[in-house]
Amino acid sequence: MKMFPVAGCLSALLLLSACASSGNESIKNETSTTVDQKIKDGVTTKQEVKAMYGDPLETSFTDSGHEVWKYVFAKTRANGTNFIPYYGAFSSGTHGKAKTLSIIFTDQVVWHHSLADSQIQTHQGIGG
Repeated sequence: MKMFPVAGCLSALLLLSACASSGNESIKNETSTTVDQKIKDGVTTKQEVKAMYGDPLETSFTDSGHEVWKYVFAKTRANGTNFIPYYGAFSSGTHGKAKTLSIIFTDQVVWHHSLADSQIQTHQGIGG
């Protein structure tokens, strides 16, 4: 009888430890609509973007010299098969969602922006 509470606690701990998030938390709850309300092409400045979202994860330049800022947030969960004895030792992975906010600047003003929301998967093991 005492095994049921212990097994329940261990199961809950296992489920809670199977989640991970990384990246810029400031875009975690953003949607294309909320981003469009905050960022106006041709109006919003670099300083305003930095005040809203902080430092970008990545910066680069286009061939024409426009500066590009990227903000990324990903949340993943371990696949259930990871916890199957023996099977999980040979094949494991995660699945989840990633958001990427890309902003292109001309001088100090936003030229164009977009928010992409995509499914992600990872897999490790013998099966490739």
